[in-house]
Amino acid sequence: MWKRLIYLISLFCMVCEKSAHFNEPRIVSLSPAMTEIIFSLGAERYLVGTTTYCDFPDSAKKIYKVGDFSNPSIERIISLKPSLVIVNLPEQSRIKNQLEKYGLKIFVTSPSKIEDIYKEISELGRILKTEKKADSLINYMKENIRPLSRIKKRVYIEICPRPLITIGGTSYLNELIEMAGGENIFSDINKDYPVVNQEEVIMRNPEFIIGLHPEDIENRIGWKDVSAIKNHRVYRDLNQDWILRPGPRLVLGFKQLEKIFE
Repeated sequence: MWKRLIYLISLFCMVCEKSAHFNEPRIVSLSPAMTEIIFSLGAERYLVGTTTYCDFPDSAKKIYKVGDFSNPSIERIISLKPSLVIVNLPEQSRIKNQLEKYGLKIFVTSPSKIEDIYKEISELGRILKTEKKADSLINYMKENIRPLSRIKKRVYIEICPRPLITIGGTSYLNELIEMAGGENIFSDINKDYPVVNQEEVIMRNPEFIIGLHPEDIENRIGWKDVSAIKNHRVYRDLNQDWILRPGPRLVLGFKQLEKIFE
């Protein structure tokens, strides 16, 4: 009788374990920032697929890759039978539309404000049942990303040199720059990452230039009288992942900007 009882209990436990495993989220993250957030929440076991750009922390490199950031494979994503696919808008709008045709559940990340980042972390924590860790992460970021009371410096951030791509007024980075003590010279453009021309940059005469690429800026024709170049305030040694990925390492990006604008 006891043997039979033990057998039934063991069988029940096995069924419960399989059932719990079956109901676990299966997440494909096409967003490097969201991949980092999921790791920070201790929920990386739910990741079944990511992009080649999802390279932090190191263990993220081992997760199955569905392609790059711009052109992930729809077939690979579908083959993983995900319960949730995380997409980044507006960059992955086409991918989102394709995946929705297959009835896949989509989580959209598209923060235009710092507060939006916190809301997305909170929502992800709810989905993954890691609410306490999500709250802790949000509190950590709020404690370390705070507006500074100082005279604002005019700043031009160059994401790409050809064409010239910068930061507009609808990107969370516009707010991050302001909080760190800068004033984005293209905050009046109602886009996240607008293309601008050299004449506009020269006319707006930034006091600081931050290049998120290795190309020479100081020796461009016609730029010698720009304040940032005359006063040797051109910076290219920032870690762009800290700034362009709205996740836990944004704190490090903020500290970099804060130090530059001192």
